[in-house]
Amino acid sequence: MIKTGTAAGPTTLEDWLNTRASWLRMAADGVIKHRRMPTEDELEALTVHCLDEASKSNTKHPALSQGVILGTIGAGALRINSLTAIRGVNAIGADAALDFSQGDMTVVYGANGSGKSGYARLMKHVCGARAKGTIHSNVFDETARAAASAQVNISTLRPNEESPITSDLQWEAIAGSHPKLNAIPVFDSATALELGDTASTATHLPRAMRFVGVLIRISDSVNERLKGRSAQLISQLPVVPSAYVHTTAGNYFQKLKHNLSDDAISKACAFPETARQERLALEAALAQPNPGVAHAKAVGDLERLDKLNEIVAKLIESLSNERAESVIAARKISIEKREAATEYAKSFINGMPLKGVGEPVWQTLWEAAKAYSTVLAYPNHTHPYDGEDARCVLCQQPLESEGKERLLSFEQYLTDTLQNEAKAAESALASLVEALPSKLDGLAWQSQFSTVGLDTAKATMLVDDINARLEAINHAVDLFNIPSVDWMVWADALSDAVTALTAKRDALASLLDPAGRAQKETHLRELSAQEWLAGQVDAVKAEVLRLKLVATHQDAIQLTLTRTLTIKSNEIGETELAQGFCDRFNAELKALGGNALPVQMSHRATGKGAYSFYIELKDTTTTVKSREILSEGEQRIVALAAFLADATGTDRGLPVIFDDPISSLDQRFEETVAKRLVDLAKDRQVIVFTHRLSLMVLLGNAASQRLSVALSPVNVHVQSIGRDGASTGMPASIDIFSLKPMTGFNQMINNVGAFKKYDAPLRALALKDACSNFRILVERSVEDHLCSGIINRYRREIHTQGKLKRLNAITPEDCTMINEMMTKYSAFEHSQPMETPTWLPTPDELLVDLQTMVGWIKNFEKRAKEAAKS
Repeated sequence: MIKTGTAAGPTTLEDWLNTRASWLRMAADGVIKHRRMPTEDELEALTVHCLDEASKSNTKHPALSQGVILGTIGAGALRINSLTAIRGVNAIGADAALDFSQGDMTVVYGANGSGKSGYARLMKHVCGARAKGTIHSNVFDETARAAASAQVNISTLRPNEESPITSDLQWEAIAGSHPKLNAIPVFDSATALELGDTASTATHLPRAMRFVGVLIRISDSVNERLKGRSAQLISQLPVVPSAYVHTTAGNYFQKLKHNLSDDAISKACAFPETARQERLALEAALAQPNPGVAHAKAVGDLERLDKLNEIVAKLIESLSNERAESVIAARKISIEKREAATEYAKSFINGMPLKGVGEPVWQTLWEAAKAYSTVLAYPNHTHPYDGEDARCVLCQQPLESEGKERLLSFEQYLTDTLQNEAKAAESALASLVEALPSKLDGLAWQSQFSTVGLDTAKATMLVDDINARLEAINHAVDLFNIPSVDWMVWADALSDAVTALTAKRDALASLLDPAGRAQKETHLRELSAQEWLAGQVDAVKAEVLRLKLVATHQDAIQLTLTRTLTIKSNEIGETELAQGFCDRFNAELKALGGNALPVQMSHRATGKGAYSFYIELKDTTTTVKSREILSEGEQRIVALAAFLADATGTDRGLPVIFDDPISSLDQRFEETVAKRLVDLAKDRQVIVFTHRLSLMVLLGNAASQRLSVALSPVNVHVQSIGRDGASTGMPASIDIFSLKPMTGFNQMINNVGAFKKYDAPLRALALKDACSNFRILVERSVEDHLCSGIINRYRREIHTQGKLKRLNAITPEDCTMINEMMTKYSAFEHSQPMETPTWLPTPDELLVDLQTMVGWIKNFEKRAKEAAKS
């Protein structure tokens, strides 16, 4: 189970990196996931991300989660429960599995060739050990070739939670170490060499400092890449002509800035048509042999253009929409009035007995009669006279009432309002039409228009458009039917002509003063330079873009400077040292029994925020490497102390894995190492791979000794593995190393009956394995029962209290029986001469021997207890 009370102390390195550059956080994330320096492609991706960050155009890399740098699982304790579904790892069988869930410490024991090394190598790859070695599939079986993979069951217990969370992790060799397990420390011979005395000095950095050191190296690599990229950004700008070097345009061209926008560039490089006309005018003026005459001509030409403009302006005004609308309106009124008068006249005339009333002849007759009446016949009366004595002025007959009414109706008809209004409207229309200009003479106006630079085609089109509009105004009754005239053709041409003539006039005017000529020459140079600059606008934009890229690269280079990383590394280094990395090493060395060794852990800053931790001999009179003085066993103890100082420095609840940690150690050091590993198991899971029975027994004894001094118990579980045919790493059917002899014999009795059902080859393998187990249990019976546990092959101390009297129970028959069993089954535990025949008992024969041993233990224990009482 996972122990409580071992919550890791919080780290601030992730928080600090979350305030740094996004690209650096991306680099840190990559190191966390891969536990190595980035590849070339990954460095390129970091370089691109750094550039994007400098240009403020990329999405920031996500913040690092708390604890990921030091490998915590949500800042909680972690335990490995099992290792199953193993494929492609040496000859480890398909059904092989390891169970780590039974104790605080799991000892995986296997003799040579049992698969222990394969399991250990697998765990090194899963956990990302310093030196993992190479995993091969079963090279002796073509059908077993497969990529290495395994399933790891783990439990995690987060702070403030009561129950652990169990999960299965799938590991694939191609993916490298598993990210949830890659901080688990693993000790093996390769680690011992790394932490011991290598080439010159042994360096060991606290994990946080090593991590920052990797970031410093990555920063330097990205920095070099950025500098290389920046060096390739070469300017492609042309050389400024010497005549323009000191002009405004020349200075602008030579002092381009990276922060210029395209709009600003376009504006600065603009050269409008007016400027071109001014430049042409200046060039023409400066080329004039007699500026005064040319100036007078330019003034005269401007006056003529002004007069022509007045004429055209009047023409434009007379043909304007307002004028056209007034003519159309008058025409509509005239037509309406005339139609109304005509309708009235028709109705009147149609009632007359004689035709021709209202016709011109008739109107002439009427006007003559009217004149005669008002002048001679009835001079004092209006015409027609309708008094009692009235007579017709033509026939001079007396007028009756009907005649009088008819004459009065004639007068009313001629003086009717509708007739008057129609005449007035027609008169008004005639006045407006008369005010319109006459049709333009094409040739004459073409000549006029040519004075402003219009060519014949444009001038002809303009004249035709004007005449067409004039003609339409003379007849149209709707503005829609009157074609328009594009007067901008005239206006633009006039404007250009006036601008050019004005520039020419002004340029010539300034030349009339000798001092002005120099100023104009300078101004012409400025205009010419500006015109040249306008032709370089694309090159300018390209250069500004290059400058922006250069500036971005420089900003990115600033993001890769390692000063802040160096300062942080120094802070971590000092903090780690102040908190006792060296002290932890010394404490571990003492706990391992090496406090008398003449070594010490020292440190020194090696630049770029890196601290070198090294083991050195102390109190020497000359410089010498520790390897040259210390024995191999002493070097192993020193390396173990350094490893444990690192593994325990973070105070995190992570498992610790050891692969044969006591190689080269003598009995004294083996005992101290076993004790230290058991003590370590009280706070975190410890897994030990070993092929040495002595270590397995020592670990068990160390766990027992904790109980004897009232320390918290540590449960040591032994997982025995062996070979099953061609498959290695198979869990033993009976754990003879952790079971009491009586329990082991009884389990074998329960299993041996099944051997009869096996096929001959499988039965032989099962019997051979059972015979080997039987021999080992007999040996343990000698230690635990015959000798009452007083001595043990792998235990230094001798336990005599309350046990010596038990030896009185030993009889010659006991010794004979034990000797016979040891001899009979020695071939299955010890090598034999080649000529010795292979012998296997039958299942029934083995069963008899098992029952014999069970009976003997019961009998002897009864006798031993009686002897102890005497």
